[in-house]
Amino acid sequence: MAKTVVVIGAGLAGIQVAQQLADLGVSVHLVEKEATVGGLSTHLGKVFPTDDCALCLDVCQELYDGKHRRCQYRTLLGIQKQLTLHTLTDVRSIKKSGNKFSVSLRSQPRFVSLDRCVVCLECIKACDVEVEDELNLGRRKRKAIYRPVPQSVPLVPVIDIESCSQCGKCVDVCGVDAINLEEKPKSKTVTADAVVIATGVEERSPSVLPGYDYGGSPDLMTQRELARLLDSTGPTDGAILTASGKPVESVTMILCAGSRDLNVIEYCSQACCTYSLKHAVMLRNSGVDVTICYMDLRVPLHSQHYLTLARELGVRFVRGKPDQVKVQGVSPVTIVEDTEANKRLEIQSDLVVLASPLVPLASEEEQLAHMLDRYGFFSHLDPSERVYACGTSTGPTDIPTSVTEANSVALRVYLDLEGGA
Repeated sequence: MAKTVVVIGAGLAGIQVAQQLADLGVSVHLVEKEATVGGLSTHLGKVFPTDDCALCLDVCQELYDGKHRRCQYRTLLGIQKQLTLHTLTDVRSIKKSGNKFSVSLRSQPRFVSLDRCVVCLECIKACDVEVEDELNLGRRKRKAIYRPVPQSVPLVPVIDIESCSQCGKCVDVCGVDAINLEEKPKSKTVTADAVVIATGVEERSPSVLPGYDYGGSPDLMTQRELARLLDSTGPTDGAILTASGKPVESVTMILCAGSRDLNVIEYCSQACCTYSLKHAVMLRNSGVDVTICYMDLRVPLHSQHYLTLARELGVRFVRGKPDQVKVQGVSPVTIVEDTEANKRLEIQSDLVVLASPLVPLASEEEQLAHMLDRYGFFSHLDPSERVYACGTSTGPTDIPTSVTEANSVALRVYLDLEGGA
């Protein structure tokens, strides 16, 4: 009889472990609280170490030689018989009896049927309600019925019922009766032999950080927000513009903006240096002047080429942690002590970008709170209990490491369930 595993979280690690287990013949329920899979990676556009789309990462030898790999959006994620995807779904409880888990799920309505919709998108065209698009920094509008990202999985639109006027125009134009504005939440209980946690991380808002004046200017942003600005599907279609529409000529980046700080986040977020360098290279290739303020640089071997490229392209490195960013006129100004030149600098630039800490989402899972360390990551796991974790739910790391760990966990789960050594 086939074993069943519940994977909580459909970011890159969750997708990878679910697909690997399904390929091995395990019945998998992949649970995601958002309307689409991908997690934080859906915001990032190109990712290191190969500058591919974030959802194209798969661990194999090609990961490090720049060749194209399978795209997670073009796999059998939505149609593989062994894998059931539950979006807009929360885990309400996890109870264990003997060797079995009873996992209670609560799914919020999408209001558009996954079985009926043919993704013609006529409903989106018909909708008259426009609201700010959260994904794109509020610089672009979206409809009340929309797809969170262009290549989302599932491809079927979702209705933001709080913004929806319920005028019924989307219902009227749907030729396959896929829209039901009266749809209600649904509950389901899954019996499983193991649980894998892949709840991931999010970027902490710098609004809680003193001295940076985040929110005081739309041109003071985080690295995630800069990634949206650089993405061809972002609010400016990849054009690097200030909030006023002016072409950006200069950018200042601040590393460790809240990380490795006893008053905010004590730990290193691991990936910040690398994706900051990746963005710096992209900006320099577009002719933008870039200054990086840092305490030290922590870049893994497989991403060292970004540091080399940044230096070759003329990125300016200032060793020192800024103590203040203030807005003068319309431009943010970074105040920093250059510890190598022993000089205090005031750097004026069109954009200031903060490498904000990566913090865990797992702490929201109260039924698993006893497995969390003091930072909220899953580190107190006992594999003999058939509860596993992978990706950034165990600690901040980069995408290649997350996907590698997901493959390792998938094999460990399979061997444990099948009685392997």
